[in-house]
Amino acid sequence: MLLKTPSSAVQNVPAPLHSIFHEGWWLNAATDGRYDIIEVTKDGRVVADLPLFTKKRFGLSRITRPPYTRTLGPRLFLPPSKPFRRAQNIRNTIADLVQKLPAYDSLKLSLDPEDETPFAFSLCGFTIEQAFTFRIPVSVSPKDVWTNCDQKTRNLIRTADQKLTVEQDTNLSNYIRMSLVDQPAANNSHDFSRMEKIFEACKQREQGCVMNAWDEAGKQVASIVLVWDDKNCYFWQSARDRTTPIPGANMLLIWKSIEYANKKGLTFDFDSFASVRSAKMIASFGQSPIARPQVMHSSVLYKWERAANATLLKIKGSALQYCSKKKSI
Repeated sequence: MLLKTPSSAVQNVPAPLHSIFHEGWWLNAATDGRYDIIEVTKDGRVVADLPLFTKKRFGLSRITRPPYTRTLGPRLFLPPSKPFRRAQNIRNTIADLVQKLPAYDSLKLSLDPEDETPFAFSLCGFTIEQAFTFRIPVSVSPKDVWTNCDQKTRNLIRTADQKLTVEQDTNLSNYIRMSLVDQPAANNSHDFSRMEKIFEACKQREQGCVMNAWDEAGKQVASIVLVWDDKNCYFWQSARDRTTPIPGANMLLIWKSIEYANKKGLTFDFDSFASVRSAKMIASFGQSPIARPQVMHSSVLYKWERAANATLLKIKGSALQYCSKKKSI
């Protein structure tokens, strides 16, 4: 059964794992309402649901995350039980949920680190891979984080703090401007109109802000965007001026974000990373990586399409390289 919004049975039961990315207003902003929800019921009561976002390409259907949505997995509404019974109920519930999935050629679910369902999905024939993020629990004080930071990281933050001014607002245009400095429009892959819709929904609920770093001449050199729910504060977006002579602007904004999350009583989530360099930079804050499980499955046809596309890209790259060499002769 496919529904646009959770039934009243779901809404009246508190979910043990419910992030900002499960909110209907977030999903509506991220997809213009083009998402579905499948539910599993037992004795007339919803025991699990899963929001689904589907994209199509070359006639192939792909279930994936909505734009700018970091994690999105099943919500469980199971009755209290002993550990063995709960694990059994999760396995049975996910097996029932899988049976309700619509036809697809590829599926990829990115789960929250606290999600309990990866093992159950693996028993249903899905591949489980791991992405990583870093988190600072609210129980860990900024003072303890500072002590555990790499010395070079502390030095960068101190230096940047002396030369930069950090201001907080809810003006996303400050971030967008910095993003276009970081990556000019020709190379910038962001969908800013989509980002604006999501952030506006966050702002209306007082669940988002922008932090900007300015140098002594009043020039913006870095910008980050935070979004949060009642448990976690996510380092959602970041951009910087790569030509600035002042090092550590991003480090400073991360540090200010850590302090901000702690003051709000929230766990700070570094929200994964985009490169090996970024991963090492985040790791310098002294936290251990934690897994974000990835649930994956694809048809043979989809695998063929991916392989063919990779081959075409390789041929195109070789052709461009050949033409470049010919011109230089």
